[in-house]
Amino acid sequence: MSRRHRAALRRAGLTLVEVMIALAILGMALVLLIKSVATNISASSSSYYMGVVADLSRGKMYDLEEKLLDEGFQEGVQEEEGDFDDEGFPRIKWKAVIEPAELPSYEKLMALAEGGPGAGSGSGDGSGSGDGTSASDKFQSSALGGMMGMFGGGGGGADSAQGAQTGGFIQAQYTLIQNVLKASVRKITLTVSWSTGIHDEQVDFILYVTDPAGMQKALPI
Repeated sequence: MSRRHRAALRRAGLTLVEVMIALAILGMALVLLIKSVATNISASSSSYYMGVVADLSRGKMYDLEEKLLDEGFQEGVQEEEGDFDDEGFPRIKWKAVIEPAELPSYEKLMALAEGGPGAGSGSGDGSGSGDGTSASDKFQSSALGGMMGMFGGGGGGADSAQGAQTGGFIQAQYTLIQNVLKASVRKITLTVSWSTGIHDEQVDFILYVTDPAGMQKALPI
């Protein structure tokens, strides 16, 4: 073999640096491919579980509502938890919190109607909405807030006997509504959690249940 032929063969081959660069490019391409496949698998698994969880949660809500109406509303907060093993999904857990529906106290509403401490700051730190309008300003601009402010301490009519009488009437009616809601409405918060094998997921479902019989008992006859 001539010297010229051996030199041509050397020029036709790849150097070690070129091979290492090619392997690095191939490795990066494989990493991106594997990551893309894993992302697709995770998205598919999440979609599958969300569909299953929605169906299971709907059935559990029906069961909780039926049990609540059969046994009657209890005082205070009730908690239950378990899993969907009977449905074939033991890895999906649930927790239900049943609590009375309660309105803010009359005194708190009066403080808002009268522009309590911190009202109107609009700083977005809890005292306002963050857009320059506080919770007190919004409540005062409402029909109930304006009525309570006029007859309960936010306006000049509160100094008169008529204003005091009207304020007492509003308080009595508001207290009645509080008692009716507390006796006849329950809020069910169902928290469902599961693992896809890659991520831990959790979703909350909320349902309000009304008992007409309890409402009638709470209303004065």
